[in-house]
Amino acid sequence: MNALTLLLLSGGGHTGANVMATLAARRQELRLIASSDQPDEPTLFAFDAVYLAPPLAEAPAEFEARILAIMTREAVDLIIPCRDEDVNWLAGLRARQPELAPRLLCGAAPLAEVVSDKWLSHEFARQHGLPFARTLPTGDAQPISGFLEQVGLPVVLKPRHGANSRGVFLLDSAAQVAQAMTRRDAVLQEFLGDREKTLREIEAMRREGIPLVHDFMGEKHSIQLLLGPDGACVSLACTVNLMEGRITRRVHVDPSREAQDIGMLCAQVFARAGWCGPLNVQCQRAPDGELRIHEFNGRFTGATAARWALGIDEVGLALRSFTGHELPGPSSPWGVPLTARESLVARAAAPLAVECLAQAGQWRPTSGAG
Repeated sequence: MNALTLLLLSGGGHTGANVMATLAARRQELRLIASSDQPDEPTLFAFDAVYLAPPLAEAPAEFEARILAIMTREAVDLIIPCRDEDVNWLAGLRARQPELAPRLLCGAAPLAEVVSDKWLSHEFARQHGLPFARTLPTGDAQPISGFLEQVGLPVVLKPRHGANSRGVFLLDSAAQVAQAMTRRDAVLQEFLGDREKTLREIEAMRREGIPLVHDFMGEKHSIQLLLGPDGACVSLACTVNLMEGRITRRVHVDPSREAQDIGMLCAQVFARAGWCGPLNVQCQRAPDGELRIHEFNGRFTGATAARWALGIDEVGLALRSFTGHELPGPSSPWGVPLTARESLVARAAAPLAVECLAQAGQWRPTSGAG
């Protein structure tokens, strides 16, 4: 059997490292290619070939030309996006060149925009009866008083487009909310989680000072879906994720019926609207105990490797559904655990390999610089 060739867009980042980790023991039938706009990501040099590409946000036309050239040169069977902006671009390519759709791990372009924009996500969820956190776009003309009467303080300020909690703020005063409402590119969202505990922590910080490292995220409920090319739900995995810093986390299976029901409803709604491929549904409990969605992602995530350790083979299932290529699934002589700890090994890139990639625009182990 010929090797299956996968191209991971932005493959050197955290999501790409997670996808690689799930495939590490079963690469005999695979060729793994990565694109990157940075030559010094250590994960890149575990691939079979790497290509530098222009930054998508700065040079979209040049980026597209580069990726299409890589697809032709490497005979790519499937492209896997690893960043939100990659998802949007890939869905746009699917619309522009529909003949490529079987080789693109994403769905329709309008839905890619929905999942990447937190206000559009709210409106889509509201229209389709999905339990989404109450959300308001920022802007001077917005009626903030009624919103605050409904949700109270604190509230969360988020960029409409963004990932990894960058640019997210917890607001606990009317003055902070008034300042936030002058922005044009963000949303206010009701606080989900343990409100009383969070307010106590804020008050302690006012008295004692702000810890250099802290967060208010707590436990996150994650629903990971995989929709096949025909929209069928191939995989539904519900977990509870505990962040410890920005990278390491504990993940355990969520047995609740509530999460399963939200996942199945999302699968039905998104399939009818034209999505296929991965769909991550991030939830937390509201103070009244209801599980509510606060964002979507149309890709694999930073917990993909941890889910693999729990016996959830979303990457393998995606390859089978989109290419027909069957890989061996997870196996362990100790059985499948209920809790996994993610801790991807830190390492540095070899300077000669980085130099080769930066100068030549491509790298593979046979270059002798790895």
